[in-house]
Amino acid sequence: MIEDSLDFCKDIQRYYELEEVDKLDFRGYSHRKESPKETKVETIVVTKETNNDEAGLRVYTKIVAIILFALIFVRIVNAYIVEETIVSGTSMNPTLQGSDTLLIDKIFYKIGDLKRFDVIVFDYNESALYIKRIIGLPGDRIKINDGHVYINGSLLNDDPLINDKMTYAGIAENEITLGEDEYFVLGDNRNNSYDSRYEQVGVVKGKYIIGRVWLRIFPISKFGSVN
Repeated sequence: MIEDSLDFCKDIQRYYELEEVDKLDFRGYSHRKESPKETKVETIVVTKETNNDEAGLRVYTKIVAIILFALIFVRIVNAYIVEETIVSGTSMNPTLQGSDTLLIDKIFYKIGDLKRFDVIVFDYNESALYIKRIIGLPGDRIKINDGHVYINGSLLNDDPLINDKMTYAGIAENEITLGEDEYFVLGDNRNNSYDSRYEQVGVVKGKYIIGRVWLRIFPISKFGSVN
């Protein structure tokens, strides 16, 4: 009680000296000692900051994990399922132009057989990728006569480029028979294409086929399947 009275007197003195009216508390000094509550409030704030840090760390970890998963997924897709490639040169004109961007199906074409006139990408001499159109299938007898393709002795009437007569027959000047898993390929630009007619390229074995051209994705104006 004596200490409270002394404190009260000091407050009155401070009031007259500094006129700190708003800071005086005449309701009793039993309400002034609320430091435990203040300590609790500070503890709660610290706890909240700690929780926010932990939550932020969890979010950051999730983001990093998602990015890593996406990168790994893209690598797997690119290596085994679909690959992007850009056309270089004019050997597939007018179907494909230089700088066209294509998606190559590397796995689903294996579920069924490759078909005549499919456009494929194959590894030439382990040094370059070529894009050509399949003309001859395994077991076919191929011959180029008078600028046109003959399959098993008959003119290939449904050749989409039958009107483009070839000036060079190459190894197909005399009839050749394709072996198992062998394909005869030509570029659509028949008179400006380095393809199976040339001995250095020859027939393409299935194991060297990277995939079948699936979609042209650029330029946008030509987006769609390649036939």
